[in-house]
Amino acid sequence: MTNSQQLCKDFGYKEVVEYLEGNLSKEEMIEKIKKETRRYAKRQLTWFRKNKQTIWLNGEEQLQNNIKIILEG
Repeated sequence: MTNSQQLCKDFGYKEVVEYLEGNLSKEEMIEKIKKETRRYAKRQLTWFRKNKQTIWLNGEEQLQNNIKIILEG
């Protein structure tokens, strides 16, 4: 895979190119990037929920509590 092919798979690159080519307005570009980012995050969450080895941590918990969960896992 060439560097340019890899760049096309990165978030926002395709949308920025479409914007620079005049195919999207700035607002459309931003909305498309946001939409694709949300879709990717949803796929990640789905994958992590199916993975039985995933250890979920609560970011609002004390650091020591999360370290204990990790060490027990």
